[in-house]
Parts: sequence; structure tokens; C-alpha cells
Amino acid sequence: MTHPEYYLRSHRSGRRTARSFLLACALLAAPIAAPAQQTAGESRPPARQCQPPGTIPDRGQLERSANLPMDIRADDMSAPGGEPMRFSEDVKLSYGDQNLVTDELIYDPETGEVVVPGWLEYSDALVRMRASSAQYNTEDSTGQFEQVRYYIAGAAGAGNAGLVRMTDETHARVQRFDFTTCDVEDPDWQLKAGDVELDFDRGVGTARNARLEFKGVPILYSPWLSFPLNDQRKSGFLYPQIGSSNDNGLDLSVPYYWNIAPNQDATFSPRLIGERGFMLGSEYRFLTRRQRGTFNFDYLPDDDSQEGHDNRDRWLGRIRYQARLAPRWTTQVNFNRVSDEDYFLDLGNDLDSSSIQFLRSDFSINGRGRFWQLQTTFDTFQVLDRDVRPEREPYDRLPRVEFDGDWPLPAGLSLGLDSEAVYFDRSEGVTGLRLDAMPELALRMVRPGWFFEPAVGLRTTAYSLNDSETGDDNPSRVQPVVSMDSGLVFERRTDSGRLQTLEPRLFYLYVPGREQDDLPVFDTRELTFSFAQLFQTNRFSGADRQTDANQVTLALTSRLLDDDNGRSIVDASVGQIVFLDDPSVGLPDEPAEDRSVSASVAAINWRPTDRFLVNAGLQWDPEDDETDVASFGLRWQGQDARQVQVGYRFRRRSVDQIDIRGRYPVTNKLNLISRVDFSFRDSTALELLGGIEYESCCWAIRASLRRYIRDRESEKRTAFFVELHLKGLGSLGQRPYNLFTR
Repeated sequence: MTHPEYYLRSHRSGRRTARSFLLACALLAAPIAAPAQQTAGESRPPARQCQPPGTIPDRGQLERSANLPMDIRADDMSAPGGEPMRFSEDVKLSYGDQNLVTDELIYDPETGEVVVPGWLEYSDALVRMRASSAQYNTEDSTGQFEQVRYYIAGAAGAGNAGLVRMTDETHARVQRFDFTTCDVEDPDWQLKAGDVELDFDRGVGTARNARLEFKGVPILYSPWLSFPLNDQRKSGFLYPQIGSSNDNGLDLSVPYYWNIAPNQDATFSPRLIGERGFMLGSEYRFLTRRQRGTFNFDYLPDDDSQEGHDNRDRWLGRIRYQARLAPRWTTQVNFNRVSDEDYFLDLGNDLDSSSIQFLRSDFSINGRGRFWQLQTTFDTFQVLDRDVRPEREPYDRLPRVEFDGDWPLPAGLSLGLDSEAVYFDRSEGVTGLRLDAMPELALRMVRPGWFFEPAVGLRTTAYSLNDSETGDDNPSRVQPVVSMDSGLVFERRTDSGRLQTLEPRLFYLYVPGREQDDLPVFDTRELTFSFAQLFQTNRFSGADRQTDANQVTLALTSRLLDDDNGRSIVDASVGQIVFLDDPSVGLPDEPAEDRSVSASVAAINWRPTDRFLVNAGLQWDPEDDETDVASFGLRWQGQDARQVQVGYRFRRRSVDQIDIRGRYPVTNKLNLISRVDFSFRDSTALELLGGIEYESCCWAIRASLRRYIRDRESEKRTAFFVELHLKGLGSLGQRPYNLFTR
């Protein structure tokens, strides 16, 4: 015999009752920190999870739910006159996406008291929980849940609470609280607190006697801590970072975050370096509708390891500032300074920072219109490389004004202009002003299957010099520049249905020769020869030299395209310059070249899948019958944690290096990581790295040992890094750098 189903719909107390459940859910979720984000640019193996993640509803969804009626259904119901209503046997309460199931529920409409004397199960889009009993008053918004087990959807976390008590509509208290993202029955780590108070008006929670346990061992303890209850930032200590190296010893940092205002914050990082002393790092950030900025200052007083330098003070200062002055007008400041040349060698953390030669600081004002742009820049350099002689230091440009434009004209014509005015200043050598302008008239004809773009320009360069070495303080140069770029595109379908192209290209350049030995060399260098350089009108950077040319470039490109998505599976290019006349313009102390053809340049990229990429390049000199430049790169990532990156670089008489990085899974949870960066030219390892990664469904650890060259004298540093990542909570320690890049 089936029982009748009793049904009650209430609009009177539903809003407050639902909010009480939301408060209970929120207070349980509140101590959970957002999961640590993956570092930009690094590829990691797929994360393992103990529980499938859920979806956290947005604020609008919760507010829409609060306007719905509350339904109570049960197999049995009694409502004696003047007494509370009693629902029993398969009681179900629904309110929007919130659901409560229990055996018995007592509701007094007069007092607003809701009592669940036995077990209950509650769920919504945010949380699932089970409690041994509950009671709540809809009139004064007070109540409590006892012996709670909860599961948070979005954080894939779970835990227990001995007692959840709501003192009013916006304040609650939790006793004997714990949280983990592991198996709640046998957790590898837990965050525990004896007493937690939550203030929803202020959006702040306070925990007492909080501790973090890993494998049953307490690793962090705080008698008092506070945390945010919403997505607003809050002041407080961040997780410490720890490392070690043979020359610096123990390296420990404990950052403190200060939430100054909604648009301002600061981070102070006290850092203890065992062999050097106490260091303080600081960062201040702000953001307004028109401005943004970041200010960094790190200070190490009386460096204990600075023998022979009277324990000098060490510091680093950085400023990043941007502002919008008016529509289409902006300004930017980029300031970088350190106390001494060895700062990055001693206090840097990788090979890249220890190889910095110059620190650039600049201030710029930028404006742009529909067809033009203007940039004014003041930049200076701090020289960190002691091997750079004063006469070889880079010039300060005070200022550099650039004006570029590209205006469309009728009949497919366009008028372009590249121009600049720069004042070069330095303590030694010739200084002065350089004016350079190149107006250009071009015809652009692009049609299906072909293109044709002839152009003619006039490059004019003039100087006003101080202490000229030639005695001419006002040298100048005027050169016409004539070019013609053209190409064809042939297409065909392969037997597999893919699209293959064949793209021959011809580029002609004519620049009559001009004597330029009387011109100074401020910022001009010969560009690195590459496939793109085959189609440039000048083989020099900067305006101090304009190459003379009567040459033809012949190039061929072929691509194999995926017909489904247009992805390039293979693209290969080859090209060479044929010199009709020998170029005569060069830099000082460099012999003029006498050759009929340039080096042959070839490049190929092969992407058979999204997980595999091979690229290679070759620059072959047919006259010397030698390889000038060679490069090879391979990137592969398996379905699991397997990952390999290989890079090889060769440049005649300067570079011959190979860089191999790999990750290999020993088991489903344990990976080995390694890197070897070796220079064949120097017969030495530039960097060696080895480490392990262990990842379970709720925590991961990475430990690595690095040995790398820290300076030009090949002095090596050995450093140890360890990082413990507790999923859903954060990370302790630090990693050396991103081992794999996209």
C-alpha cells in the first residue's frame, strides 16, 4: 500500500531558510584557498584528482534562486492545531537548486523554528554535506548543524566540522574544523582549526589554533589567522619559499601581502640568505582607469660575503608605469637599476639573469592616428659587463623621436614614411644628433594566386656632431631605394585530401652606392642573416649604414595544410640572394665582401600532431663550403607525463650547444625530470638539472638539483629547490624556473 505524498509550498520563510543553508555552505567553503594556477608558458602533465570537480554558481545564479518558493514534500505529515508541523518518512525540501533529504523535519510557522532531529543530507551547486542533526530559526536567523561531513564541488575538497553555529544572519562559528582535497577517510594532508569565526558583513573569517598537517606531521601552525570569505583580496602572510645553493647557503623568504585598497596592494618579502644576511624585497602595485604601475625595491644591507668590498649594500630598483594621457596618447616608464655589476651573478636565480650585459631604462610618450604613429623615447643603459670597454658602451638616446606613417592613395598606391631624430650621448667618443627619413611610394597588387609590390623610396640621413673623428661635424647621405617583391601561389590536392602549396617568390633590390666612411656608428650593427633577411632593404640595423645593392632574391616555400582546420602540417622554405654587383658598404674594421651569391638559407617546420613539433634551419655558405648557422628543435608530449624538448644551435666560430630537457614517468605518480645544456665549443656543461616529481590526486612534490655556470669565468653554482603543492590550498617552497615551454 502506498502512502500519500504531502506537499507544502511556503513563500514566507523560504528566503531566509535558503540563505541559512547558503551561509552554512559558505562558512564551510570559506577557509579554502583557490587552487594554485599553472605558471604561464609551462606545460605540465595532466593533474590527478581524488574527486571529480563540480561547478560553483555565480552570484546571479544564487540571487535568482533566492526568489523561488520553498517546497517540502513527505510521505507523512501532521499539523495539529496550534502545534508545529511534522513531516516524516522520505522528507524532501527543495529551494531552487538546493535540496535537503531527511527522515523527519519539524516546522513551527509561529516561531519560524525548523528542527531536523536526525540525519540530513543537503546539496546544491556549491556543496554537499551530511549532518547528524540541525535546527534553525527563520525569524532571528540563528541555528546550528552538528557532526557535519561536507564536500565542496569547485575545490574538489571535503572535510568535517563538529559544530556549525549561526549566531545571526551574517555571523557564524565553526568548531573542530578540518579540510582536505584528499580522500577524507584517509587524508595525506589536512588543514585543521579548533575554532573558526565568520563575519559575512565584512567578508572576513578568523581561525584560532590553525595547523597544517602532512602525513600526520604538523608543518605549519598559527595561533591566529584570518582569511577572506569572498573573492576580495585580503592582507596576510603568503606561503614561504625555501631553497639552497653552495655559495649563498639557505635561502628562505616569507612574503607578506598588504591589500591597501581595491586598486592598490603591496608585497613585502623578508628574505634570509644564509651566507649574505637579511634582505627585504618589496613590490607596490596600483591601477586606475587611466594609469597602472608596479614599483619594486630589494635591499640587502652589509652583504656578509662581500670580502674586500667593506660589506657593501646591495639593492635593485624597478619601475613599470603606464598612463593614458588622452585618446590615442599614452606614456610609459621602464626603470631598472642595481647597486653593482655583480648583483645578478650573486643574487640571481638562473643562467639568464647572470648573463645580463646591460640594464635599460626608458621613458616614452606615444601617439597614433589612423595612418600614423609618433613615439618619443628617452633611454639610458647601465653596463653590467666588466669586459665592455667605455668606447664600446651603448649610447644614451636623449631623446629618440620616431614618426611613421602609411597613407593609402588611389589606384592601389600608398605613401609610407619612416623617420626618426635621435641625440646620442656617451662619456667617451663622438656624440651628436642624427636625422633620418625615408619616404616611400609603393604599389600593392594582391590577387588570388599572385602578388606584385614595387616600391621606390629616398633615404636621407644628416648629422650634427660633437668631436667628430673625421673633422666633418655635419656629414650627410642621400640614397634612393628601389625594390620589387613578387610571388605566385600554386595549389593542389594530395591523394589524402590535404592542400599542398608551391610558392615561388622573387625580390629585387637596387640601392646605388654612397661613400659612408665619414659617418659615425652610433647604434648600427649588421643584422643576423636569416630567411627573413632575404627580403629586407638594408642588412644593417640603425641608420648609420645603408647597404648598397643590386641583387635578386630567389626563394621557394611549400606548405601542406590540413583541410579540416587549415593547420600547417609541414612548411618548408629555401632561398638565396644573387649579387649582380658586389656590395661595398660595411662597418669600420670589417673587410668588404667579394661574392656573387649569399649563403643559402633553408627552414622547415613539421607538425604532424598537436603534441609533436620539429623545426630545423640551415645557413650554408657555398663559397666557403661551410655551415654558417644550423639549428634544430624538437618538442613532444605524450598522452601521459612523457615530455621531451631538444634544441641545438650552431654558429660558426661562436656557438655550438645542445639543450635536452625531459620528463619520464617511472610510475603513474612518479616522474623523473632532467636537463642538459652542453657547449661543444667549450667542452663544458652550461647547466645540469635532475629531479623528481611525485603527484597524487591531492598533493605533489618536486625536488630538483641544479648546477650551472654563474659568470664568464665559468664559476659554477649548485642549488637545490623543493616545492610541495597541496591541491586546493597552495604551494610551499619554490621551483627553479619553467622547465618546459610551449
